[in-house]
Amino acid sequence: MTAVEHRKRLAAADRRQQILDASAGLFVARGFEAVSMADIAQVLQVSRPTVYSYFTSPEAVLDSLMTERLHLLWTRLEVQIVALMPGRSGTPPPPQMYAALFHFLLGERQTLELLHCGGGPAFQARRLAFLGELARRLEVLRPSILRFPHLPMLLTHLLDSVAFSAVRLSPEHAEELAQTLDAFMRGGVAGLPGHESPEEIPTEIG
Repeated sequence: MTAVEHRKRLAAADRRQQILDASAGLFVARGFEAVSMADIAQVLQVSRPTVYSYFTSPEAVLDSLMTERLHLLWTRLEVQIVALMPGRSGTPPPPQMYAALFHFLLGERQTLELLHCGGGPAFQARRLAFLGELARRLEVLRPSILRFPHLPMLLTHLLDSVAFSAVRLSPEHAEELAQTLDAFMRGGVAGLPGHESPEEIPTEIG
């Protein structure tokens, strides 16, 4: 490969990455269905044929974008999982394990928002596959939840939806949400601070 060819290859890779990064911002801000190839070209101030020379459709852009972002997410999550794993002696996972996973998802803000940006059936299937894989990570960390067949997926959906709500609606309450979520996921309603037993809850108000 000549020096000129090498520069062209780097330039093409840079342009492709530029398209992905710009598209990510558009998908998050507008929702997938509201973004066209013309919109992507306009934001980058390039022609539509330039964008089409790298991707055939917004669906193709989103698919490539999620392949890239999810690969990075799983790489970082594996480090987090190792840190949260029970000790070899069978000691339980560290306290506030769910809060740690919640904060991890908050740190992956744009990827989390992309997973909720819309998309067709193929993309939604990919999102469900992501949640399924996350549920399997929970099973590794807390094997006791396997006693309840649907609990890992239920906890995963709860983590995902609350983290998404936090980054979109109430980032200032993230720590409070993390603590409440962790207490609830470890002990149910009975695990929440200040919980009253059923017999202590008044049957009538006022």
